[in-house]
Amino acid sequence: MTVLHLDKRLVALFTGGAAVIFILGILIGYLGSSGEGDQLPRSARAVRDKDFVASVLDAVDTEKIRNNLEILSKEPHIAASKRDSYLTQWVKDSWTQYGVDSVSLATYDYLLSYPDAANPNKIYLYDQDNVKQFESKHQEDVLRPEDAHDNFIHAFNAYAPAGDVTGELIYVNYGRIEDIQRLEKLGVSLKGKIAISRYGKIFRGNRLSNCEDAGAIGVIMFSDPADVAVNGVEPKDVYPNTFFLPPSGVQRGSTFIGSGDPLSPSWPSVPGAYRQTYNQTEGLPRIPAQPIGYGDAQKLLQVMGGENVPEDWKGKVPGVTYRLGPGFSEDHQGWKVRLVVNNVLAEKEDSNVLGLIRGAEEPDRYVLISNHRDAWGYGAIDPSSGTCAMMEVARVLGNLVKSGKWRPRRSILFASFSTEEYGLMGSNEWVYDKIHKLMSKAVAIINVDICVKGPILDPEASPILKEVFIEAIKEVPYNGDPSKSYYEFFQEYLKNEAKPIYNVEDKIKIMGSGSDHAPFAFYAGVPALKFDFEIDRQKYPGFSSYPMYHTGFETFYLMDEIIDPGFAIHKTCSQINSHMALNLAESPVLPFTTRHLIAELQKGVDTLEKNNVSKTLKDNGAGEAYDRMLESLENFKTATIKWTEVRDTMKADGTLDNPLRLREMNDQIMNLERTFLLPQGLPGRPGIRNALFSPAKFNAYGGAAFPGISDLLFEWEKLEEKNRVLRFEEVKKHLSDLMIIFRQAASWLSTEYDI
Repeated sequence: MTVLHLDKRLVALFTGGAAVIFILGILIGYLGSSGEGDQLPRSARAVRDKDFVASVLDAVDTEKIRNNLEILSKEPHIAASKRDSYLTQWVKDSWTQYGVDSVSLATYDYLLSYPDAANPNKIYLYDQDNVKQFESKHQEDVLRPEDAHDNFIHAFNAYAPAGDVTGELIYVNYGRIEDIQRLEKLGVSLKGKIAISRYGKIFRGNRLSNCEDAGAIGVIMFSDPADVAVNGVEPKDVYPNTFFLPPSGVQRGSTFIGSGDPLSPSWPSVPGAYRQTYNQTEGLPRIPAQPIGYGDAQKLLQVMGGENVPEDWKGKVPGVTYRLGPGFSEDHQGWKVRLVVNNVLAEKEDSNVLGLIRGAEEPDRYVLISNHRDAWGYGAIDPSSGTCAMMEVARVLGNLVKSGKWRPRRSILFASFSTEEYGLMGSNEWVYDKIHKLMSKAVAIINVDICVKGPILDPEASPILKEVFIEAIKEVPYNGDPSKSYYEFFQEYLKNEAKPIYNVEDKIKIMGSGSDHAPFAFYAGVPALKFDFEIDRQKYPGFSSYPMYHTGFETFYLMDEIIDPGFAIHKTCSQINSHMALNLAESPVLPFTTRHLIAELQKGVDTLEKNNVSKTLKDNGAGEAYDRMLESLENFKTATIKWTEVRDTMKADGTLDNPLRLREMNDQIMNLERTFLLPQGLPGRPGIRNALFSPAKFNAYGGAAFPGISDLLFEWEKLEEKNRVLRFEEVKKHLSDLMIIFRQAASWLSTEYDI
């Protein structure tokens, strides 16, 4: 067995240099515009630069952020709606007013799904005499008059097909693969039954697919109080008095397991482009599904029969004994459930808004700052808390450009992506459309989908960008106590976790999917940063998202009065975003580090070893391929160490003062993640090309190292002998692909002028 050890030299590199390089970069941009640079001694320049960075952070205005959110969340704005079009123009006009150099639209065609306004989706409960005993709600109760709106979309799961099915219920917990497997062990079959599942843990599209694969004829999803109303369900314990979900709250959302327009997979849906048929499209569900609130779920769960569920499957819907089904309780024999879905499909156009601040020295290198615009309702959290924060970054930087006092070294591109909620569509179509430019010129993308759910930072990053996060939170004040940095607060906070974390960098996860950074990181190989502020899980353990997610209660009032009154957390969000953008756009030497990359690959290998993957591979004829892959990984590790040492030497001896040598070294590290791409994509997933760091196949929200290996080994032991042999041939081919990737990545980092 080959064991990969992390070289101590790599851990020591680049722990102190990034901030200095950042300072020098901003100095060029700021003093180059002011004309004062040659008159200041070097020490004064550094002080001036720190003051400049501080002035940018201080310019972030909470009142302007609040005003932005009030506009954005004033009305529902589902993708391609009239209000969405209004906000498209509002973003465009605002950026122009701020001083952004150029603002344009990128418009694409989409196949979208909507509920039929005249025929709401319903769930009915009939007794033994076929008399209707219950009918589900298709909208939330109006708890504040201000929350009512005629255009608020009915509750639905986008892309769930129209259908009318009747049957018995089976409770499937969260509908994960392991939940379906547990039902099988308990002797409960989903075939011909309607699954009822609580939301959480995985993407709803995966939940629907898992149930469909197990033979279900329909799926009902609800948010359980155990996840969204942990203090109880009485009016005093839920919205509008707290941020917890009331009984009628319904989570809307897409069930399409895919990204981009469903009818143009892997190519841009520009006017005139070929569009395949609905039936040719993979990832669309084939059985109906409908979400409901836990108040309605109570009516269904109360009449179910069957054995009691396992202890860890129990939720907290009041008055319910959780049962597996099928069938009904003794007092409700002969009853049945009817699920009626009337969703419709529509071809729509929608537009991304793109705002460019041109770089002074490297205008052909782009740092992207992105967020999406569409929402399932008012969207005060998702996405508008992120949009209002991005708008403030654009205002602060745009005003500096307009004043003539500053221009970044590299270009900064703001992107307000469209139609994200349906399946990251605006971002995917734009990446497909601009793939050649992005793969040769994009430095990184900072994507803030949601800014504020709560007070605690939750960062994700391509490993090569972890230090960019660390540098930012060391400079940004903690909103709860400006005398300390957010880093200082976070460091102490993490020590109090149930499993204490002593290094802040260990909290920065590798990228999952679920937002617009995905096509950049996983298809184009552009390094990505993503963050938001989560609910304090030390105070409220167990949350997988936030209680109001995609419901009618995600209002401006919720943010303004309950979650972030005063908008101090939003300010911190904008400041972190601004600092990272400046660092990436201004640092002459790109602030990328390789030590975290090697560390994450090591974690991936450790996980494989912990799960006895190496033994499984050896027992099935793939051991040699695995060893060759590890050997190639060792060589790549050596190449990263050597490259980093060479870059440090070149910085120290002045070699990188030569702009050609500087561009050469920057391009090597900027393009490194492009060498991780498989042209054909991961096995069975052509839209996911990053072979080292990509989302897990069975949960689009989660990230994983070596995802192709885990994908191919999923349930391999259930295969018949012939198919098992074929599967391990696929495994050997993929291990060979990984070996070649590490070989090519090591070659890419060569500092010799050879081929």
